[in-house]
Amino acid sequence: MPRMVYCVKLKRELPGLDKPPFPGELGQRIFEHVSKQAYEMWPAQSTQIINDNGLNMADPEARKLLRKEMEKFFFGDPAQQSQQQGQHMVFCAKLQRELPGLDKPPFPGELGRRIYEGISKQAWDMWPAQSTLIINHYGLNMADPEARKILREQMEEFFFGADAKMPEGWEPEPAGAGAGPRRKGGGGAARKK
Repeated sequence: MPRMVYCVKLKRELPGLDKPPFPGELGQRIFEHVSKQAYEMWPAQSTQIINDNGLNMADPEARKLLRKEMEKFFFGDPAQQSQQQGQHMVFCAKLQRELPGLDKPPFPGELGRRIYEGISKQAWDMWPAQSTLIINHYGLNMADPEARKILREQMEEFFFGADAKMPEGWEPEPAGAGAGPRRKGGGGAARKK
């Protein structure tokens, strides 16, 4: 089974590289935080940088510039990151990646605080449809305190329960990344001999 990493470039868990791509601190960071799929995007990007800047790779200064551009490509521009720091970012327990969080807790109390600290706005926006499904499925009357308690428990389970994470591959894969469509079932009637 391949070694999995949370890829900072593609913002999801993917197979990582087999070994650091080159020695040193940057090579180690790429090994630990960049997927094989993201790393394979670098050759085309580096060629473009070399051509756009007319770099001569025999020049140590050109190699230094390319290394800096590689770090920016995978880990972002430090200047840009400091601008984003004004935004409330969270590592979302539901979507398993760093995303913008809510502006404030959605309601008072411990659960509201946990949602504010550990659930992204994107995941929170999934809750209204889920809550409607639960209310209809259980025939809950929201005027009943017991029904509100059940819904609150279901909310906690939806965001933080053992099965809270979205199923593997819940978002579309980029073209060519998968192994083709998956088939379910037996695929029709048996052939005659």
